[in-house]
Amino acid sequence: MAASPETSSRRSAASSSASLKRSDGHQSDAHAIPIDTLVNHLLVAKRSLSSVNLVLRANELATTARQSHEDTIILAAETTFVRNSILDQISVLARVRRSLQNTYEWGKRDFQSLVKAMDGVDADLAGTMDMLRATQVQSILQPSDQDGERNLLFYVDETKVHSMREAMKQSLKDLQGIQQSFDGDLSRFETDIRNLRRNLIDSPATNNVGDTWSNATSSLLNMDDHSAAMASLLASLTKHFDMCVIAIRTTEGAAALALRKAAEVAQSPGTDGVSISGVIADQESQVSDLEPKTAEDRIEMLKVVTQDAEEVDDVVHEIQEQLEAVEAESKALRDLESKTSAVYACIMQSFALLGEIGDRLPDYMAAEEDFRQRWDFEKEGVFGRLEEMKVLKEFYEKYASAHSSLVLELARRRSVEERVQGIWRKAQEAADKLLDADRASREAFRQDVGEYLPTDLWTGMQGPGKKWMVVEMHDEEPDAANAIHTTRSTQ
Repeated sequence: MAASPETSSRRSAASSSASLKRSDGHQSDAHAIPIDTLVNHLLVAKRSLSSVNLVLRANELATTARQSHEDTIILAAETTFVRNSILDQISVLARVRRSLQNTYEWGKRDFQSLVKAMDGVDADLAGTMDMLRATQVQSILQPSDQDGERNLLFYVDETKVHSMREAMKQSLKDLQGIQQSFDGDLSRFETDIRNLRRNLIDSPATNNVGDTWSNATSSLLNMDDHSAAMASLLASLTKHFDMCVIAIRTTEGAAALALRKAAEVAQSPGTDGVSISGVIADQESQVSDLEPKTAEDRIEMLKVVTQDAEEVDDVVHEIQEQLEAVEAESKALRDLESKTSAVYACIMQSFALLGEIGDRLPDYMAAEEDFRQRWDFEKEGVFGRLEEMKVLKEFYEKYASAHSSLVLELARRRSVEERVQGIWRKAQEAADKLLDADRASREAFRQDVGEYLPTDLWTGMQGPGKKWMVVEMHDEEPDAANAIHTTRSTQ
């Protein structure tokens, strides 16, 4: 039908207005189409022009969709920018997390090194203690009233060793506590990053919007095409209506009948009112380009009107279908807008979560610094205790070495004492021989001259000879000289 008004227009342009004043024979030909039929065509054509509301609705939807699409594009661009920024920040957070993890791994390796060093020093000290335990003290150095033999460990205070070992165990627990505290911070940091990444992945950006977004432009173009098609169809209906009005106006009695039927339709309940009085009056006041100029043009016009009248309902239905298509495309774009808004909301949730992680990031960084400080402080204490254990081990080794020297010194002193005793025995024997000879000489002297000498001439003449003896003295005894003098005086 879209082509029929154009055909009618061309034919009307070739017509002459003078042909409207025809003979009665020509007018009888015009009555080949009943007036009622022409009036019905006019009323139906007038009613079909209400499709203009559908065309306006389609144009409104297309305009709104275009503006909404522009807003959606801006929102999608903002969403993409924020999403990419969050991904960049996740990469930065991951690098920070790896840096903190490297510090934690360094602590684990350092802990293993400390444990290895502690085990080595403790094993060395334990070996020294076992050596002291296995070294027996010679019986001559042990008290005579003791039960059983003693070893070098008996004279060592093992409490200090046990306290050092307990201190080392406590240091290990403290180091493990420091590790666990830092590990807790790392776990919370990792959970934050994992939640942020999951929140970003679970957003419908790649799951739902991507496929629909690619069809947005084609939807807009389709809406424009549908709107243009509806406007074209409405123009066809308008031309058909104009031709119906001309046909009515150029047919005797048709205008009055059309006005009467239009009034009856308007008064009928349950029907849409149709007003044509103003249209007919307007048509009568001015000459249209569609006005037939010859009788042949009028016959051709009536033929076109009759043919087009059969297509009016189809054209109206097609306009409705086009509107439905526009509404479907509009709904698809609204769905895209809703999905884009949902994605934006999810991204902003991720952005808010990123802000919360950013607020906690200084705490995670401070946890690393606190870990290093506490670790270095505790490790310094461990090194101090290890040094004490090494010093104690060296002391015990020197103690064992001194015991060996003591055994040698004891043997040397016993050798000296035995040699001195041998010398004194020989001296005692020689002295005893001299004293025996002196005693015999005294007795012989007394026998020879003793009876002739008065006793008071030499008081010691009758006394026995002196006795000599070796007395063991200690340098630490006081008044050693007095003790010797006293011994001589008593003799």
